[in-house]
Amino acid sequence: MPVALGIESSCDDCSISIVREDGKVLFLNQKNQDQIHKKFGGVVPELASRHHGDVIFPLIDQALKTVPLSNIDCIAVTNRPGLLGSLLVGCVTAKTLSLSWKKALVGVNHIEAHIFSSLLFKKAEARKITIEGPALAFVVSGGHSSLFYVKDIGDSLLLAETRDDSAGEAFDKFARLLGFEWPGGSRLDKLAQTSPLGEQFFSKIQTEDLSFSFSGIKSQGQRLLQKKSKDWIEENKARVCADYQEKIVDHLMEKLSRAFENQPVKQVLVGGGVSANSLFRQRLKEWSQKKSVPCYLPETEFCRDNGAMIAWTGLQYFLKGKTDDLKMPTSPRRLDKDFFKKRKKADYE
Repeated sequence: MPVALGIESSCDDCSISIVREDGKVLFLNQKNQDQIHKKFGGVVPELASRHHGDVIFPLIDQALKTVPLSNIDCIAVTNRPGLLGSLLVGCVTAKTLSLSWKKALVGVNHIEAHIFSSLLFKKAEARKITIEGPALAFVVSGGHSSLFYVKDIGDSLLLAETRDDSAGEAFDKFARLLGFEWPGGSRLDKLAQTSPLGEQFFSKIQTEDLSFSFSGIKSQGQRLLQKKSKDWIEENKARVCADYQEKIVDHLMEKLSRAFENQPVKQVLVGGGVSANSLFRQRLKEWSQKKSVPCYLPETEFCRDNGAMIAWTGLQYFLKGKTDDLKMPTSPRRLDKDFFKKRKKADYE
Protein backbone atom coordinates (compact mmCIF):
# COMPACT_ATOMS: atom_id res chain seq x y z
CA MET A 1 0.00 0.00 0.00
CA PRO A 2 1.42 3.46 -0.92
CA VAL A 3 2.99 5.46 1.91
CA ALA A 4 3.90 9.15 2.35
CA LEU A 5 6.17 11.09 4.67
CA GLY A 6 4.45 14.28 5.84
CA ILE A 7 6.12 17.48 7.08
CA GLU A 8 4.10 20.14 8.90
CA SER A 9 5.72 23.40 10.05
CA SER A 10 3.20 26.10 9.17
CA CYS A 11 3.12 27.73 12.60
CA ASP A 12 4.57 26.66 15.95
CA ASP A 13 4.19 22.87 15.73
CA CYS A 14 6.87 20.88 13.93
CA SER A 15 5.41 17.50 13.06
CA ILE A 16 6.63 14.54 11.03
CA SER A 17 4.43 11.59 10.13
CA ILE A 18 4.29 8.54 7.90
CA VAL A 19 0.82 7.54 6.70
CA ARG A 20 -0.62 4.80 4.53
CA GLU A 21 -3.12 5.34 1.71
CA ASP A 22 -6.02 4.10 3.84
CA GLY A 23 -5.34 6.67 6.57
CA LYS A 24 -3.41 4.39 8.93
CA VAL A 25 -0.80 6.48 10.77
CA LEU A 26 2.40 4.44 10.96
CA PHE A 27 4.43 7.13 12.70
CA LEU A 28 3.65 10.52 14.21
CA ASN A 29 5.79 12.72 16.40
CA GLN A 30 5.82 16.44 16.89
CA LYS A 31 7.37 19.18 18.93
CA ASN A 32 5.14 22.02 20.03
CA GLN A 33 6.47 25.33 21.27
CA ASP A 34 3.92 26.19 23.95
CA GLN A 35 6.60 26.70 26.60
CA ILE A 36 8.64 28.93 24.29
CA HIS A 37 5.80 31.28 23.36
CA LYS A 38 3.61 31.32 26.47
CA LYS A 39 5.44 34.26 28.07
CA PHE A 40 4.63 36.33 24.96
CA GLY A 41 0.95 35.34 24.94
CA GLY A 42 1.17 34.14 21.33
CA VAL A 43 3.47 32.80 18.64
CA VAL A 44 6.62 34.81 17.86
CA PRO A 45 7.33 33.99 14.18
CA GLU A 46 11.13 34.25 14.32
CA LEU A 47 11.37 32.01 17.38
CA ALA A 48 9.00 29.51 15.76
CA SER A 49 11.08 29.14 12.59
CA ARG A 50 14.34 28.82 14.54
CA HIS A 51 12.90 26.02 16.67
CA HIS A 52 11.68 24.17 13.57
CA GLY A 53 15.23 24.21 12.23
CA ASP A 54 16.50 22.64 15.45
CA VAL A 55 14.05 19.74 15.64
CA ILE A 56 12.97 18.83 12.09
CA PHE A 57 15.81 16.48 11.15
CA PRO A 58 15.83 14.57 14.47
CA LEU A 59 12.10 13.98 13.98
CA ILE A 60 12.68 12.71 10.43
CA ASP A 61 15.42 10.38 11.69
CA GLN A 62 12.96 8.94 14.22
CA ALA A 63 10.38 8.37 11.49
CA LEU A 64 12.83 6.43 9.30
CA LYS A 65 13.59 4.09 12.19
CA THR A 66 9.91 3.07 12.09
CA VAL A 67 9.38 2.90 8.32
CA PRO A 68 12.42 2.46 6.03
CA LEU A 69 13.09 5.00 3.31
CA SER A 70 12.62 2.34 0.63
CA ASN A 71 8.92 2.04 1.60
CA ILE A 72 8.16 5.74 1.22
CA ASP A 73 6.61 6.77 -2.09
CA CYS A 74 6.47 10.56 -1.75
CA ILE A 75 7.22 13.52 0.50
CA ALA A 76 4.30 15.80 1.36
CA VAL A 77 4.87 19.19 2.95
CA THR A 78 2.73 22.17 3.97
CA ASN A 79 3.54 25.01 1.59
CA ARG A 80 0.55 27.27 2.36
CA PRO A 81 -0.84 29.05 4.33
CA GLY A 82 1.07 29.88 7.52
CA LEU A 83 3.99 31.86 8.87
CA LEU A 84 6.42 32.36 6.01
CA GLY A 85 9.59 31.60 8.00
CA SER A 86 8.10 28.44 9.47
CA LEU A 87 6.81 27.27 6.09
CA LEU A 88 10.22 27.82 4.50
CA VAL A 89 11.92 25.52 7.00
CA GLY A 90 9.59 22.66 6.09
CA CYS A 91 9.58 23.34 2.35
CA VAL A 92 13.37 23.68 2.01
CA THR A 93 13.77 20.44 3.99
CA ALA A 94 11.22 18.63 1.80
CA LYS A 95 12.82 19.85 -1.43
CA THR A 96 16.26 18.81 -0.23
CA LEU A 97 15.07 15.33 0.73
CA SER A 98 13.11 14.97 -2.52
CA LEU A 99 16.25 15.75 -4.51
CA SER A 100 18.63 13.57 -2.48
CA TRP A 101 16.23 10.64 -1.98
CA LYS A 102 14.75 10.85 -5.49
CA LYS A 103 11.23 10.85 -4.09
CA ALA A 104 8.20 12.71 -5.46
CA LEU A 105 7.40 16.07 -3.86
CA VAL A 106 3.86 17.28 -3.10
CA GLY A 107 2.94 20.68 -1.67
CA VAL A 108 -0.16 20.58 0.53
CA ASN A 109 -2.62 23.28 1.47
CA HIS A 110 -2.76 23.24 5.27
CA ILE A 111 -6.48 24.07 5.38
CA GLU A 112 -7.43 21.28 2.99
CA ALA A 113 -5.40 18.84 5.07
CA HIS A 114 -7.46 19.78 8.15
CA ILE A 115 -10.59 18.93 6.17
CA PHE A 116 -9.50 15.32 5.87
CA SER A 117 -7.95 14.87 9.33
CA SER A 118 -10.99 12.87 10.49
CA LEU A 119 -10.01 10.11 8.04
CA LEU A 120 -6.84 9.32 9.99
CA PHE A 121 -6.53 6.48 12.50
CA LYS A 122 -3.83 4.75 14.51
CA LYS A 123 -5.40 1.58 15.87
CA ALA A 124 -5.64 -1.40 13.57
CA GLU A 125 -9.30 -1.93 14.44
CA ALA A 126 -10.28 1.69 13.75
CA ARG A 127 -13.08 2.28 11.27
CA LYS A 128 -12.06 3.39 7.82
CA ILE A 129 -13.84 6.53 6.60
CA THR A 130 -14.03 7.39 2.92
CA ILE A 131 -14.91 10.65 1.23
CA GLU A 132 -18.43 10.50 -0.15
CA GLY A 133 -18.98 13.75 -1.94
CA PRO A 134 -20.63 16.05 -1.82
CA ALA A 135 -19.68 16.86 1.75
CA LEU A 136 -19.63 19.89 3.99
CA ALA A 137 -16.28 20.56 5.61
CA PHE A 138 -15.79 22.71 8.68
CA VAL A 139 -12.26 23.91 9.55
CA VAL A 140 -12.24 25.68 12.92
CA SER A 141 -8.87 26.56 14.44
CA GLY A 142 -6.70 29.32 15.87
CA GLY A 143 -6.16 30.76 12.42
CA HIS A 144 -9.24 29.74 10.43
CA SER A 145 -13.00 29.41 10.67
CA SER A 146 -14.22 28.26 7.28
CA LEU A 147 -16.99 26.23 5.65
CA PHE A 148 -16.41 24.32 2.41
CA TYR A 149 -18.47 22.32 -0.04
CA VAL A 150 -16.28 19.37 -0.98
CA LYS A 151 -16.61 17.06 -3.96
CA ASP A 152 -13.17 15.45 -3.79
CA ILE A 153 -9.52 16.07 -3.04
CA GLY A 154 -8.59 19.36 -4.71
CA ASP A 155 -12.21 20.17 -5.60
CA SER A 156 -13.71 22.36 -2.87
CA LEU A 157 -15.92 25.43 -2.88
CA LEU A 158 -15.32 28.01 -0.17
CA LEU A 159 -18.76 28.78 1.24
CA ALA A 160 -17.88 31.07 4.12
CA GLU A 161 -15.09 32.21 6.41
CA THR A 162 -14.61 34.59 9.30
CA ARG A 163 -14.84 38.31 8.73
CA ASP A 164 -12.30 39.04 11.44
CA ASP A 165 -10.98 36.75 14.18
CA SER A 166 -11.12 32.97 14.16
CA ALA A 167 -12.99 30.97 16.80
CA GLY A 168 -9.73 29.59 18.19
CA GLU A 169 -8.24 33.06 18.48
CA ALA A 170 -11.34 34.26 20.33
CA PHE A 171 -10.95 31.42 22.83
CA ASP A 172 -7.22 31.95 23.34
CA LYS A 173 -7.37 35.73 23.65
CA PHE A 174 -10.19 35.69 26.20
CA ALA A 175 -8.46 32.91 28.12
CA ARG A 176 -5.38 35.10 28.32
CA LEU A 177 -7.45 37.96 29.77
CA LEU A 178 -8.70 35.53 32.41
CA GLY A 179 -5.13 34.69 33.37
CA PHE A 180 -4.75 31.30 31.68
CA GLU A 181 -1.37 30.41 30.21
CA TRP A 182 -1.18 30.45 26.42
CA PRO A 183 -2.65 28.61 24.58
CA GLY A 184 -5.62 28.94 26.90
CA GLY A 185 -8.52 27.67 24.80
CA SER A 186 -8.31 24.13 26.15
CA ARG A 187 -8.00 25.42 29.73
CA LEU A 188 -11.07 27.62 29.24
CA ASP A 189 -12.94 24.57 27.94
CA LYS A 190 -11.95 22.47 30.94
CA LEU A 191 -13.13 25.11 33.41
CA ALA A 192 -16.36 25.72 31.47
CA GLN A 193 -17.27 22.06 31.87
CA THR A 194 -17.57 22.60 35.64
CA SER A 195 -20.41 25.11 35.26
CA PRO A 196 -23.96 24.64 33.93
CA LEU A 197 -24.99 26.40 30.74
CA GLY A 198 -27.68 29.04 30.56
CA GLU A 199 -25.94 32.12 31.99
CA GLN A 200 -26.27 35.34 29.98
CA PHE A 201 -23.06 37.31 30.23
CA PHE A 202 -22.70 37.67 26.45
CA SER A 203 -25.10 38.45 23.63
CA LYS A 204 -25.76 36.12 20.71
CA ILE A 205 -23.31 36.42 17.82
CA GLN A 206 -25.13 37.38 14.62
CA THR A 207 -24.10 37.80 11.00
CA GLU A 208 -26.50 38.06 8.08
CA ASP A 209 -24.86 35.57 5.73
CA LEU A 210 -22.89 32.36 6.26
CA SER A 211 -19.77 34.23 7.40
CA PHE A 212 -18.46 34.15 10.97
CA SER A 213 -17.46 36.97 13.29
CA PHE A 214 -15.76 36.64 16.68
CA SER A 215 -14.23 40.06 17.29
CA GLY A 216 -17.44 41.31 18.88
CA ILE A 217 -17.67 38.67 21.60
CA LYS A 218 -13.96 39.06 22.28
CA SER A 219 -14.54 42.78 22.87
CA GLN A 220 -17.55 42.00 25.08
CA GLY A 221 -15.35 39.74 27.17
CA GLN A 222 -12.70 42.41 27.55
CA ARG A 223 -15.27 45.04 28.62
CA LEU A 224 -16.88 42.65 31.11
CA LEU A 225 -13.60 41.92 32.83
CA GLN A 226 -12.68 45.61 32.95
CA LYS A 227 -15.93 46.42 34.78
CA LYS A 228 -15.75 43.64 37.35
CA SER A 229 -13.56 43.29 40.41
CA LYS A 230 -10.90 40.61 40.70
CA ASP A 231 -12.93 38.87 43.39
CA TRP A 232 -16.05 38.78 41.20
CA ILE A 233 -14.07 37.44 38.25
CA GLU A 234 -12.50 34.69 40.34
CA GLU A 235 -15.85 33.71 41.84
CA ASN A 236 -17.66 33.65 38.49
CA LYS A 237 -14.87 32.57 36.17
CA ALA A 238 -16.34 29.14 35.38
CA ARG A 239 -19.79 30.57 34.64
CA VAL A 240 -18.33 33.26 32.40
CA CYS A 241 -16.25 30.70 30.51
CA ALA A 242 -19.26 28.44 30.03
CA ASP A 243 -21.38 31.22 28.51
CA TYR A 244 -18.53 32.55 26.36
CA GLN A 245 -17.90 29.07 24.99
CA GLU A 246 -21.59 28.42 24.45
CA LYS A 247 -22.08 31.61 22.43
CA ILE A 248 -19.17 30.74 20.13
CA VAL A 249 -20.34 27.16 19.62
CA ASP A 250 -23.92 28.35 19.01
CA HIS A 251 -22.61 30.64 16.27
CA LEU A 252 -20.64 27.84 14.64
CA MET A 253 -23.57 25.42 14.73
CA GLU A 254 -26.00 28.01 13.36
CA LYS A 255 -23.84 28.51 10.27
CA LEU A 256 -23.35 24.78 9.76
CA SER A 257 -27.11 24.21 9.93
CA ARG A 258 -27.77 27.02 7.48
CA ALA A 259 -25.18 25.70 5.04
CA PHE A 260 -26.72 22.22 5.26
CA GLU A 261 -30.19 23.59 4.59
CA ASN A 262 -28.92 25.44 1.53
CA GLN A 263 -27.04 22.45 0.17
CA PRO A 264 -27.77 19.00 1.71
CA VAL A 265 -24.76 16.67 1.62
CA LYS A 266 -23.89 13.04 2.30
CA GLN A 267 -21.46 13.71 5.15
CA VAL A 268 -19.79 16.41 7.23
CA LEU A 269 -16.04 16.53 7.87
CA VAL A 270 -14.69 18.62 10.74
CA GLY A 271 -11.08 19.57 11.49
CA GLY A 272 -8.86 22.11 13.21
CA GLY A 273 -7.84 22.73 16.80
CA VAL A 274 -11.29 23.86 17.94
CA SER A 275 -12.71 20.48 16.89
CA ALA A 276 -11.18 19.22 20.16
CA ASN A 277 -13.50 21.52 22.16
CA SER A 278 -15.81 19.37 24.29
CA LEU A 279 -19.00 21.41 23.78
CA PHE A 280 -18.43 21.72 20.03
CA ARG A 281 -17.93 17.96 19.71
CA GLN A 282 -21.07 17.31 21.75
CA ARG A 283 -23.19 19.67 19.65
CA LEU A 284 -21.87 18.23 16.40
CA LYS A 285 -22.78 14.69 17.48
CA GLU A 286 -26.26 15.81 18.52
CA TRP A 287 -26.71 17.70 15.25
CA SER A 288 -25.54 14.68 13.26
CA GLN A 289 -28.14 12.43 14.89
CA LYS A 290 -30.90 14.99 14.43
CA LYS A 291 -30.12 15.55 10.74
CA SER A 292 -29.34 11.87 10.06
CA VAL A 293 -26.10 12.78 8.31
CA PRO A 294 -22.69 11.31 9.26
CA CYS A 295 -20.43 13.86 10.93
CA TYR A 296 -16.80 12.82 11.29
CA LEU A 297 -14.52 14.38 13.89
CA PRO A 298 -10.77 13.77 14.09
CA GLU A 299 -9.27 11.91 17.00
CA THR A 300 -8.08 14.53 19.46
CA GLU A 301 -4.38 14.16 18.58
CA PHE A 302 -5.23 14.94 14.94
CA CYS A 303 -7.17 18.13 15.78
CA ARG A 304 -4.04 20.16 16.28
CA ASP A 305 -1.65 20.84 13.37
CA ASN A 306 0.04 17.54 12.54
CA GLY A 307 2.14 15.89 9.86
CA ALA A 308 -0.28 12.97 9.45
CA MET A 309 -2.96 15.06 7.77
CA ILE A 310 -0.30 16.51 5.47
CA ALA A 311 1.06 13.07 4.58
CA TRP A 312 -2.37 11.61 3.78
CA THR A 313 -3.56 14.58 1.71
CA GLY A 314 -0.29 14.75 -0.21
CA LEU A 315 -0.44 11.02 -0.88
CA GLN A 316 -3.86 11.38 -2.50
CA TYR A 317 -2.46 13.97 -4.91
CA PHE A 318 0.52 11.73 -5.63
CA LEU A 319 -1.81 8.84 -6.49
CA LYS A 320 -3.66 11.16 -8.89
CA GLY A 321 -0.35 11.96 -10.58
CA LYS A 322 -0.22 15.53 -9.25
CA THR A 323 3.22 16.35 -7.90
CA ASP A 324 5.47 19.41 -7.64
CA ASP A 325 9.00 20.23 -8.68
CA LEU A 326 11.69 22.21 -6.88
CA LYS A 327 10.05 25.45 -8.01
CA MET A 328 7.07 24.73 -5.74
CA PRO A 329 5.95 28.07 -4.22
CA THR A 330 5.71 28.81 -0.52
CA SER A 331 3.11 31.32 0.59
CA PRO A 332 1.67 32.62 3.87
CA ARG A 333 -1.63 32.92 2.02
CA ARG A 334 -4.02 30.32 0.70
CA LEU A 335 -3.13 31.04 -2.95
CA ASP A 336 -6.81 31.55 -3.76
CA LYS A 337 -6.12 31.84 -7.49
CA ASP A 338 -5.16 28.17 -7.50
CA PHE A 339 -7.18 26.73 -4.65
CA PHE A 340 -10.59 26.95 -2.99
CA LYS A 341 -11.89 28.98 -5.90
CA LYS A 342 -15.25 30.58 -5.27
CA ARG A 343 -16.97 28.74 -8.06
CA LYS A 344 -20.57 29.37 -8.93
CA LYS A 345 -22.87 27.35 -6.73
CA ALA A 346 -24.58 25.98 -9.85
CA ASP A 347 -21.40 24.05 -10.58
CA TYR A 348 -22.06 21.99 -7.46
CA GLU A 349 -25.75 21.26 -7.88
